[in-house]
Amino acid sequence: MSRTFSATTVGVLLAYLLLTLHFSWALQPMASLRQRLLSGAKSYGPVCMSDSPVVMELLALTGYGHMIIDHEHSPTHSSSGQALLQAIDAARFSSRNGQQQHRITEPIIRVPDDDPTYMKKILDSVRLPAGVLVPMVENAETARKVVAATRYPLQLSDGPASIDGIRGCAVPFVRASGYGQNPDYMKQCQEDLLVMVQVETEKGVEAIAEIASVPGVDGVFLGPFDLSCSIGKVAQFEDAQVKELIRSAEQSVLETDCF
Repeated sequence: MSRTFSATTVGVLLAYLLLTLHFSWALQPMASLRQRLLSGAKSYGPVCMSDSPVVMELLALTGYGHMIIDHEHSPTHSSSGQALLQAIDAARFSSRNGQQQHRITEPIIRVPDDDPTYMKKILDSVRLPAGVLVPMVENAETARKVVAATRYPLQLSDGPASIDGIRGCAVPFVRASGYGQNPDYMKQCQEDLLVMVQVETEKGVEAIAEIASVPGVDGVFLGPFDLSCSIGKVAQFEDAQVKELIRSAEQSVLETDCF
């Protein structure tokens, strides 16, 4: 016995199949932001100066690839910052039209400076995948200190040139590991923790090649306002000297293995 289907029926079946496939894909775990960027992908997201969990959750719901949460210039500190991270995590699974959709917005925390104690508090608070951004890095020595602060002792994943870590270990007791419920947390730190440094001075631009060569530095982030300020021409982005400094900084990063 043969069966015939109308064009409408076929269309409905195809739409249902595509919706099912899309929904299944949306719930599949994606590569972390670090892994995507290292493979050449791009990501778009805002720098957030707000200390409001409501604002963070709303921004995360828009579907940005990442959000930089500022602890350098904003009122946010390690305690209020955890509430912001919880808000972003709440948006990772949301419901639209009755269907659950997996969000991939990852937080990147810009810490105030290269203080390893503050870094430890942040890393113990943020659930991976995520990232950290350290401002005002002007030389390779500071970059090495940054990498060391993000790693536990003997987390040597970059070959013979690996930098040994100094991060204190409280894995079973902190939010980052799900309070000990994530048995793969320490491995995930090596694979899915994005480590970025921010170059913001003329001196730092001259050292980009050395900074980017430090094992464990994944990316170099440029701070245009501070770059212009470092040569006495704050926010004068049409000035020839400022343009050349920013162009030189961008070109120096492109010539390295960092993004």
